[in-house]
Amino acid sequence: MGITDLLFGKKKVPSFSTNVFTIDTTIHPFRIAARKADYAQLDVVVTNKFEKELLTSIIISVPKALGFEQSTLSHQREIRAGTLAPGESKTVRVQVWGTVRTDPGTYEIKIFALSHYRDYSYVLNEVRKTVELRAA
Repeated sequence: MGITDLLFGKKKVPSFSTNVFTIDTTIHPFRIAARKADYAQLDVVVTNKFEKELLTSIIISVPKALGFEQSTLSHQREIRAGTLAPGESKTVRVQVWGTVRTDPGTYEIKIFALSHYRDYSYVLNEVRKTVELRAA
């Protein structure tokens, strides 16, 4: 083993698997009233399962009939959680609103937990979860 092997040789890099984060969700109440101004409380808990700390952000996306405030103008929210140590969890609470335009049915809420490299511009890995919210 020479000096060139030390400088230019292969080094073991930690592998990113799909189990970098775990996402746990709760919704209260389970359904909202259709065609009325009503909201459900969405709690998202993201846990770092990787052996190193990760710069983390959480993106929540809802369909056009729902929103994050009473006027339902915004349909996507990004929460920058900061650096999560191994095994550390971050809890985020969001209100998901329905309006008079919300028809009865089942709506999918998409949740993404992203790990970043150095700043929030570069994405290393993401974990997705879909939750259903019923309007009746």
